[in-house]
Amino acid sequence: MAKITHKGSWIKIGSLNKEDKKNYLMSVGFFLTGAVFWGLHLNTVDGIFGPPIFENTDTSLSFAIIRAMIIICWFIAIIYSKKFLLTQDELMHRYYLYTAASGGFGFVTVGMLFSILQPYLSFTVGFYGYFLAYAIGTAFGGYLFDKKYLGDGE
Repeated sequence: MAKITHKGSWIKIGSLNKEDKKNYLMSVGFFLTGAVFWGLHLNTVDGIFGPPIFENTDTSLSFAIIRAMIIICWFIAIIYSKKFLLTQDELMHRYYLYTAASGGFGFVTVGMLFSILQPYLSFTVGFYGYFLAYAIGTAFGGYLFDKKYLGDGE
């Protein structure tokens, strides 16, 4: 079974058996590959980093392929992640649910704070700002999970 380390922010790869390690690393690898394509896509939309770098990419074949690759890579990542989770114990399932719920809480609370401050600080919150709020909540949830359920001092 997977061991959760680094204050709830990582899974110790060495604690996995061969099949679980393959499924986990394939999932992470495809997710990161999709994230690279997503980063390229972010250059074409307004976001938290400013206006788009590339204009008029709506009909571009190369950007259509990049956008398709995001979906394909993340779909494959979900398949391998599901294979990984099916073999894990109740603690790992609880960890995934706890961090996802904390991400949702971060989305609501930090996202609400973003939207309340938006008129006063002259910035616009879009999808990527709310995604950042979700990521903050998820990281905080991993820390709280470690503190509540693991607390082994690692």
